[in-house]
Amino acid sequence: MNDTTQYWQSYLKGDNDALAKLYVELFEPLVLKAIFYTKKPEIARDIVSSLFVSLLELDKEVRQSSWNKIENHQALLLAIVRNKCLDFLKITQNRERINNEILVETSSNVEKIDMIAHLTTCIQELKPDEKQLMELHLKGYSNHEISLKLNLSEKTVRNKLSLTRKSIWKLWHQMILLIAFVWS
Repeated sequence: MNDTTQYWQSYLKGDNDALAKLYVELFEPLVLKAIFYTKKPEIARDIVSSLFVSLLELDKEVRQSSWNKIENHQALLLAIVRNKCLDFLKITQNRERINNEILVETSSNVEKIDMIAHLTTCIQELKPDEKQLMELHLKGYSNHEISLKLNLSEKTVRNKLSLTRKSIWKLWHQMILLIAFVWS
């Protein structure tokens, strides 16, 4: 049995110091795998770091009941890192697609700047908690990360984001109507 396997077994039994040793042994190889997918070293380090934070936060009972059957812990960790990277890439692509769809609809840079200014104004009109939530979302934080930062459940974050998007949509339409009224 090699060192990382011993550390893994100790971690499963509730020894968080063993997880720290596992971190030292596996952090760089996992980061290299994450860089392969993301092409961004900082993002890769964040993904691997968040994996180890998640492992640290797991209850001893969950570790033993769910992961005790895992024979190859390195393959498990690599699969988790790969999936987190693919999730990151999917989210990034979706955001880019949405931004491009919005910006393609406008024909000039002035219109694009106006749209961004209007959207910023709509966000500023939100309630403080909605504004904070939307700012974290727009900065690229996942729902899970937002839930940890704001001490909310992930489901609550999803629900609040949905309601906040509806509020922005309503404010956007009110602003467009106001602009159309002023211009006419």
